[in-house]
Amino acid sequence: MKDYYAILGIAPSAEEVVIRAAWKALSQRYHPDRYVGDVSKANARMVEINEAYSILSDPIRRQTYDKSRSGKEGDFAEWVHEEEAGQATNSFDPLEKDWALAVDFYPDLVSINNRLSKISSMLAFSYRASLLERKAFEKRKSFAEKAEESFLESYFGSNKKIVDFALELILAGNKAAAKALNDSIRVLGSEVSPNRVIKKICKDFNFETEEMKSDAERMKWGEEKREKTNAWNNAVEVGSNESPFLPWGVSILIFAIFVIIVTLSIIH
Repeated sequence: MKDYYAILGIAPSAEEVVIRAAWKALSQRYHPDRYVGDVSKANARMVEINEAYSILSDPIRRQTYDKSRSGKEGDFAEWVHEEEAGQATNSFDPLEKDWALAVDFYPDLVSINNRLSKISSMLAFSYRASLLERKAFEKRKSFAEKAEESFLESYFGSNKKIVDFALELILAGNKAAAKALNDSIRVLGSEVSPNRVIKKICKDFNFETEEMKSDAERMKWGEEKREKTNAWNNAVEVGSNESPFLPWGVSILIFAIFVIIVTLSIIH
């Protein structure tokens, strides 16, 4: 089954205005008069884009489509395929001019868009398209957070620990591990033990989460502290074994105090 949401670069929870904005922007990107490159590829993309829009823009057809994939996480491999296909075919951005103007008034849009781009260039593109269509710039941060959350939950389920792990994999550029995680959740479901899944993925792809790195640092620090403590205890023990008297440092201190007391008594 085709992932029409992936074709348009939107989450399954996308509102009608987002669907239309994404379709409109993609139609401009792959329009034969603007497309740079093999026109046959642009035409093929337009067929897919229009097919996806015809399904998702019709409430009844969309409901039927959603039921056929109800309770299932989307195929992340399909999303990655669509993203790579889009990156390989065209670099034209129909939103560039309007987006540049918006950035002049809201400079933080640069960092917001950059974060979404690290997750997915298609996600960032649909975010720009929908924000420009809605003209809801005062809600730009909440819209971005919602877009990110909806995207991740669509492919990695509702378990927060799994979702956070998926985000870490994607931001690290480990798409292969993210695909494997998506496959695991699609087959096992969101109720699976997150620790079991995370441990397996990390082992298979030789990946360390930030939490694992922190735990390793704490263990290393604890081990170094134990080694220093043991070394100090051993030194004290050796000193005690070598002499039946007080440690030499303490003896010198007591002797110095005795000398001072005697000297003072003589003076007085």
